[in-house]
Amino acid sequence: MIRLGTILVAHDFSPHSEAALRRAVDLAKHAKGRIHLLHAYAWPVRGVMPYDVAMPAGVWDAIREGTEEALEGVRAGVARQGVEATAEVTSLLPVEAILTAQKEVGADVVAVGTRGLTGLKHAVLGSVAERTVRHAPCPVLSVKEGDPGGLPRRIVAATDFSPDGDHARDVAVDLAKQVGAELHLVHAFDIPLALVTPYEVAVPDSLVREAREAAKKRLDAAAEAVRARGVTATSHLAEVPAAPAIAEVAAETKADLVVIGTRGHTGLKHVLLGSVAERTLRLAPCAVLAVKKDDP
Repeated sequence: MIRLGTILVAHDFSPHSEAALRRAVDLAKHAKGRIHLLHAYAWPVRGVMPYDVAMPAGVWDAIREGTEEALEGVRAGVARQGVEATAEVTSLLPVEAILTAQKEVGADVVAVGTRGLTGLKHAVLGSVAERTVRHAPCPVLSVKEGDPGGLPRRIVAATDFSPDGDHARDVAVDLAKQVGAELHLVHAFDIPLALVTPYEVAVPDSLVREAREAAKKRLDAAAEAVRARGVTATSHLAEVPAAPAIAEVAAETKADLVVIGTRGHTGLKHVLLGSVAERTLRLAPCAVLAVKKDDP
């Protein structure tokens, strides 16, 4: 079951973090939870002064005071919506700050924007969102600029029939029941030919056909199990790589949220560049909730 008692929102005053806050506030309001706002104001000193020059006295204090005042304004705005909120300003680097605060406040979910004040067009390796997904011990909600907020009404859940995929599906079902959303299950049927046969030998059509039929049977059974739990469910079998398949179904169904596990059949201990989870973060047209099987 996914808990929404305390949602930690990383806020850098960018449109992306504002979008993450909107989603978080709506979820917290529905669950009668609370919001903990976090801003990390670590100055990229090397980018400003690459020499051995001390920061002028009082600059850090002025930065902190201005940031605290601005974040208090954000906190007050959340409180006016009827949601309990606290605010914290830290000089730690963003990801370290998020992981530290998550532990200290016992956050059930971390919400981050997928692009901050760097001005990058897409999330890239090393972004705050992706590094948070890799290392946070709880579900991470990544939200893009322009997200309208509100409770999710159409949720896409990616499943690869691994324990991690099954856990992601269970989280999606639980959330769908909590907010009254419909669920779309996606399985990407994609035989990696280079791994099956590295030689110039065609994969028999019969093998592809049997694999497709087996995948459809398992996916249909999973959708039926979801319906048995009282959630409207539709299955989508795609014959393309997983991340594009997930993004395409999300676009076609006008989904509000994608739920995905951060580790599947690859057996990787942590999410790595090129993983389905990270590619989905970049490609999905909506918010993405990344979950681990060992999330509390």
